[in-house]
Amino acid sequence: MTYKVLVLGDYGTGKTTLFNQFLNAAPGAEKKPSIKLELIEFTRVIEGKEYVISLYDIPGKELASDKRSKLYNNCLGALVLFDISRPDTFRHALFWIEELINYSGTGKVPIVLVGNKTDIRESSQRTLNPIDAKEFIFRLNRTSLKDGVDNHFFEVSAKSTKLLLSVIDQLLKSMIKHEETRKK
Repeated sequence: MTYKVLVLGDYGTGKTTLFNQFLNAAPGAEKKPSIKLELIEFTRVIEGKEYVISLYDIPGKELASDKRSKLYNNCLGALVLFDISRPDTFRHALFWIEELINYSGTGKVPIVLVGNKTDIRESSQRTLNPIDAKEFIFRLNRTSLKDGVDNHFFEVSAKSTKLLLSVIDQLLKSMIKHEETRKK
């Protein structure tokens, strides 16, 4: 089965950098031709079964609603990025999650909230406390678990491949669990 996963977040949060790191992190990852969107496909193995991830880099600037519905359509999961040095991008995470719910056509889907740019935590004067993001995910899960949706939080640096496969594997496990719940 192929899982459509979107990389969402405000402009300047490092979405494209993180997206491109999957080419280095995921064995066999390759860019695929796509109109106006970047698409990477790769295979992950969970409990002995192979799953194809189609990862889309969604623009952080505003899109017309007709384009949103096409981009988000049939999405089964998302990486929602924020910049840990810019709290406003964290506050906008809820906007991206609501966009996903409104336009995916599938309702609530699993997400991984990704605090990006950990490499600048020490040099930045304005960094977001990870406890705030963990609290956000806790509250999000309280409203989503009844729908079989399990969400997670990771902090990463998009300049590195470290943790990227853990992030996508956690999302994939949540998407598999969500699909099994929906079929019941």
